[in-house]
Amino acid sequence: MIKLIKPHFNKLSIYTYITLLIIIIFSLFKVKPWKNAQQDQALINWDIISYYSYLPALFIHNDIQLKFINNDTIDYKSNRQFWPETSPNGGKVIKTTMGMSLLYSPFFIIGHTYAKLSNKYESNGFSKPYEFFLTLSSFFYFIIGLHYLRKTLIKLFSETVTSITIISIVLGTNLCYYLTIEPCMSHAYSFSLISTFIYFTIKWFDSPKIKFAIILGILAGLIILIRPVNILILIFPILYQSNLLKNTTTLIFKNLSHIFLAGLIIIILCFPQLLYWKIITGNWFFNSYIGETFYFNNPHIIDFLFSYRNGWLLYTPIMSFSLLGIILLYFQQKKYFFPLIVFTTLNIYILSSWWCWWYGGSFGMRTMIDSYAILAIPFGLSISWILKQKKIIKYFIFILLINFIYLNNFQITQRKNSLIHYDSMTKASYWMTFGKKYMKSEAEWKIFEKKLQSPDYEKAKQGIN
Repeated sequence: MIKLIKPHFNKLSIYTYITLLIIIIFSLFKVKPWKNAQQDQALINWDIISYYSYLPALFIHNDIQLKFINNDTIDYKSNRQFWPETSPNGGKVIKTTMGMSLLYSPFFIIGHTYAKLSNKYESNGFSKPYEFFLTLSSFFYFIIGLHYLRKTLIKLFSETVTSITIISIVLGTNLCYYLTIEPCMSHAYSFSLISTFIYFTIKWFDSPKIKFAIILGILAGLIILIRPVNILILIFPILYQSNLLKNTTTLIFKNLSHIFLAGLIIIILCFPQLLYWKIITGNWFFNSYIGETFYFNNPHIIDFLFSYRNGWLLYTPIMSFSLLGIILLYFQQKKYFFPLIVFTTLNIYILSSWWCWWYGGSFGMRTMIDSYAILAIPFGLSISWILKQKKIIKYFIFILLINFIYLNNFQITQRKNSLIHYDSMTKASYWMTFGKKYMKSEAEWKIFEKKLQSPDYEKAKQGIN
């Protein structure tokens, strides 16, 4: 007799985790985002220039004040290498905070060493070795982030639910695009840090130890240093188990030293940024996004969620399962409901109040990727609830789920082939290219381009709709 070997479902989420890592690394080496020859499509470009500028300025030019930009004959702006803002005192200030440079730095050092030892590449901070190793940095942090997301979910759900959730988050959302096509943007890094932060928050509440407090301080400092608006993630530990207010208050007062230590670590990590602003601008706190602001009296919430111009749920409809799950949390997991409902509401409100609510060149609403780790909890609860329904309902919803994953990957191909424009999509242009991978003729391209509508950036900066 042949003995049937049963699959080890107690390890299903581990197998899923490994499979997802293989898919992403295979996709990276297929796409090879570090290989683009065209300057305007180079990996170190647009926002990444600002994230990254601290490293070549400090380690190659030995000039964090960027005075070499005026003294050298090289046109760094035209070469897409340094795009500083000018502060009121005339200082050249890098637009973004230095968190991403901190995460890039080990890989920058490897790339710089390789470039210097090679006779093939310039050791200027922008040749292919730097781009290649920066790409690997994205994958490295993703390995860690997905690991801790799986560990968080397996505490709450079954192996099956955990596996479906991480597949959906990785392959069914625009996170996949920012892991493979534009891997060095900040969003996949923030996703990974927040995944780890959520896990250690729960660990600290389960067993308050000083080592967990130190880890949380480091993670929170990095999260804030990458994108200051992500300070909102502190809502999670503040409101976690708020339905058990007496127990939580007792726990916090017993461990005030942990909280002070975590807070001190956050301050220490953020201090170099404050010192940098003081040196360059003369102010300890400085808005380096000069001329850009939030309009809290005019949030574009509906546009942010549903617009053809990068609307979150239009391009990432699978995340509607997370919104359903937040409702379910109220009835089944109240300790997660209050932090999730407050965080999600404030996050969407604040992000949709930014003057450029479509966030410039983007695939879908990229700013929401940072929060997918925390939104994975209600997503998992939705999947758990679906698995308990009648077969016909269950099968219908899972077919819908599979179609959402397919749609996401199809639209990633469309975005790569420019059939989804980065900031100018309209209802007419979206439905003209829906279901198409390529244009059949030059005439079709011209019709498509006529249907696009570029946003007026100058009016948007003034808060004009």
